[in-house]
Amino acid sequence: MLRLLPLMILLLAAMPAAAQQPCPARRHVDCAGAARAVEAAIAGDPWLALIDQAQRMRIAELAPLLGAQSAAELADQQAAWRRSLSRDLFFHPDGTLDEADPRGALRGAMEARLVRLMRIEHDPPGSIDGNWVGVQGQVVVERAGGGHYRISVSTIDVNNLAWMCDYDGEGDTTRVEWLETRDGALELRREGAMLRVRMLTRRPSDFCGAAGSMSGLYFRIGNAP
Repeated sequence: MLRLLPLMILLLAAMPAAAQQPCPARRHVDCAGAARAVEAAIAGDPWLALIDQAQRMRIAELAPLLGAQSAAELADQQAAWRRSLSRDLFFHPDGTLDEADPRGALRGAMEARLVRLMRIEHDPPGSIDGNWVGVQGQVVVERAGGGHYRISVSTIDVNNLAWMCDYDGEGDTTRVEWLETRDGALELRREGAMLRVRMLTRRPSDFCGAAGSMSGLYFRIGNAP
């Protein structure tokens, strides 16, 4: 975390945090109350508040570099991630927290999210290979020579962990920005700074739990700064 120190010094000039969208519906949990509990926990802990502001500053830094479409997608994914923070907190049936200090459950998630935002490449090469991440999971595309690629995808229900997807496949292409897997399950296509994955298979249950999907937009990440 020492590598983040220069960024954190700038936080003194940061604007106040904006209101977040409501949390997703969860059984026996008041979503508005859960969102307030998360916000209160962050505001009540100096380190969490610092990390929170650092995330906002990194997104603001990336926005003009990514372009309008990619910046809008990153903002949407950040909002989805923020809403999911209550997922790892425990609530009584009446919606109250089942622990006196929920901050410990938030620290790891918030620090990991900041590191991931710091690693996003705003100007990745125009090829599909690399390590790509989105709020829903990860896509790894490896060159294997001669226009051949290996692809692995892992996604999860970000809100309730109700499903997971796990895929390993191969594909061949002469186009650096597009690929369809040999088994016809996925299409991968570059869109600006992002990689779009689209499921083509009529049997998603071969790779995913009920209602699961690997479709979505992903950002390329490099080495940690």
